[in-house]
Amino acid sequence: MLQVPTEYVPGYAKAREVDPERADRYIAHTMIGDPLADRAVASFADITQREMHQLIAAGMNRDENVFRDAPQELRDLFNASENTPDWFYDHPVYPGCRLFHSSPDRFLTAFAAGAIVQGFTTRISKSFTTTGRILDRGVHRLAQNIKHLYEIMIPEGLERDGEGWKLSVRIRLIHGQMRQLFAKSGQWDTEAYGVPLHAAHIGLASALFSEQLMAHTRRLGVRMTTEERASFMHIWRCSAWLMGVPETILFDSESDAAELGRIGLLCEPPPDVDAIIVGNVIINSAALVAHVLEPAERQALTNQGYRISRAFIGNELADQLEFPKQRSFYILPALRLERQVNKVIDQLLPARAATRKAQALDSLLNAATPDDSAVGISYRLPVTIGDDPSKPW
Repeated sequence: MLQVPTEYVPGYAKAREVDPERADRYIAHTMIGDPLADRAVASFADITQREMHQLIAAGMNRDENVFRDAPQELRDLFNASENTPDWFYDHPVYPGCRLFHSSPDRFLTAFAAGAIVQGFTTRISKSFTTTGRILDRGVHRLAQNIKHLYEIMIPEGLERDGEGWKLSVRIRLIHGQMRQLFAKSGQWDTEAYGVPLHAAHIGLASALFSEQLMAHTRRLGVRMTTEERASFMHIWRCSAWLMGVPETILFDSESDAAELGRIGLLCEPPPDVDAIIVGNVIINSAALVAHVLEPAERQALTNQGYRISRAFIGNELADQLEFPKQRSFYILPALRLERQVNKVIDQLLPARAATRKAQALDSLLNAATPDDSAVGISYRLPVTIGDDPSKPW
């Protein structure tokens, strides 16, 4: 018998009317974590935090002198991550990387105001609000997600020694660690929500961060070839696999990701207070991630972010998230027109085009830099449910 978390019962019934097979598959994965990662983090029970961090770093950097002392369960995880499936190299990554880097400003707008809002305002938001990670360090969290996106879009980022590979595996370990911490804390209702950070959520987020990210970026005026779209989706599929999404719920194409997104969001309960908090923190963090600190300019950028997000996600979801009531029907056409005007001017003024391209790259690198440069993104894992500034990760 399929075990349906109580919070998912109404949405699951609606989703089954549309696509019963996909709905069943999604719900089945709400009760699945990541056995390989869960065993790896459980093996840290008898070692110190410092030793745990050193062993993970050694595994990432192939330092066998240190990693030889790692628990077998951690070695198994790294071995499995290196043993990529045959389809991992089915498509070239260069077209997708080229697409992303041709319009990084538009992709970042689509990511921060659209795809990540959709992905993080499911019931996955409860894991963030419970830990306090999104409340106290929303800027850092958003920057980490942008950093991951940037690194997997480097042409060799998902090769074994690429930063995209390492950050994807790191995310897998963080999710495993959080599941273990939740299990020990007694602060999670599995009967109501499924297991924390379950496979369905990670699979759904990966689908939204790829297919919906491209859809929103196209709405901003970016043209994409069939080859570029397939390559972009393939990059995200590889990263999702490295993050521990089982192939039983891993999308295999753009259309498959779109259907996973549609059915998964139907299964998800309506946004609650946790989703409202996370959605608003994401929009309010965007200006700080962009290093806009002057109050008036920051407020203007935040208002713009709410307007763009409402245009992306629709009025119904925006209202559920208690976003400010704003007219948004004109914002996407205006941004598309702005892009067309800039392209014409750039053709007439090549020096200006080069400057704008350099500025876009600079903005991307700034956004991919966590707010706390002393911490940055390391291979440390959380050691408490709450966000403890004395134990950064």
